[in-house]
Amino acid sequence: MKALEIAFKDTLTRFRDWKALVGMLAAPLMISALIGLAFGNFSSDEAPIENIRMALVNLDDGELGQAYEDVLTSPDLENLIALEISEDAAAAKARIESGELRAVLVIPADFSETVIPDGEGESGTASVELHTDPAASVSPIIVKSIVERISASINTMLLAGSVSGDRIAPYAPLLGAEMATLGEAIGAELQSERFDFQEPTLSLEMIATGEDEEPFDPFAFFIPGMAVFFLMFSMFEGSRSILQEERNWTLQRLMSTPTPTWQIILGKMGGTFLTGLLQFIVLVLSSALLFGVNWGNSILGLLIMVVLTVFAASGLGAMLTAFSRNENHAGVVGSAVSLVFGALGGSFFPTDGLTGIVNLASKLTVNRWAMDGLLALTVERGGLADIQTPALVLAVIGLVTFGLALMAFQKRFVK
Repeated sequence: MKALEIAFKDTLTRFRDWKALVGMLAAPLMISALIGLAFGNFSSDEAPIENIRMALVNLDDGELGQAYEDVLTSPDLENLIALEISEDAAAAKARIESGELRAVLVIPADFSETVIPDGEGESGTASVELHTDPAASVSPIIVKSIVERISASINTMLLAGSVSGDRIAPYAPLLGAEMATLGEAIGAELQSERFDFQEPTLSLEMIATGEDEEPFDPFAFFIPGMAVFFLMFSMFEGSRSILQEERNWTLQRLMSTPTPTWQIILGKMGGTFLTGLLQFIVLVLSSALLFGVNWGNSILGLLIMVVLTVFAASGLGAMLTAFSRNENHAGVVGSAVSLVFGALGGSFFPTDGLTGIVNLASKLTVNRWAMDGLLALTVERGGLADIQTPALVLAVIGLVTFGLALMAFQKRFVK
């Protein structure tokens, strides 16, 4: 068929033009890369908080100081806290200033003896010292929370023991010699039981509900957005070449041949479609190799969206060109429509938050339906069922605009 020969010839001609290749292929990849760098490195997952470098200076010889050490060295915290045991508080604090440590916990000497005196001595108050790096934002909060939980648990058990003794003491004359020591026994038992940190009475089991959510990859949004945006420019430019050939009289000479006019026009429009199809396929493959973009789990769904997006874009470009006065007018209209469609259709930002007339205007663009379908595959990991509506709308746009363009071009060139 003569139309196919014309389409292939025009496609080869465009891909031999290195300036056109820059606009079709290099520009969308470069702009997407710049946007990605501006927002940060999206090729890797965000690093979790782990291995917070911390030192423990335990100057206490009693069980309370050991309690802090037992918790901080427990298996539950081994991935969160990278604990070092030190005997020099000044040296440890100096390592915070040098950036080697994020926190230092100092348990003072006689800490346990002050809080739990031997014999008849009165219990007093004591404090632990937590030194943190002021330049850090998250790790000090985590360490402070852990130390506060340990201190609160110790205070709770000490208070329980004290209350037990105080409540029983007034009744000592009635209880007898052996029962009078019940309060002390309860307090001692509570305190001894409290510091068995490795076998807590109550435990919390974390159960993940639902599937793990994959981290959002902004390249999965920006690459399709730029691909559709620059595709619109390419399709308008490809259709405008028909008017350039008209101005140079190459189109008239071609129409003087026995080839039917409708086949010539269809071949020209088909060449624009093939150019856009190859452009989009190359962008899909190159973005997957260069940026690791995952274009979804449905190859068939992606192929359908690519073909219909190019079909709708090339049809729109051909229709607007067919109704333009000349190639300059077509260039202005094409650039304006491409920019407006890119802004409204979601090539630069998500359209989820659009409402009212803006949302309605967005749905009148090729970009909106193309992005809805492509993002359903790349971001939401959907399948064929998720692209039915965008695919149907793009197919209708393509059929209507291609049909109108073919009729308008025939009317324009057949005198």
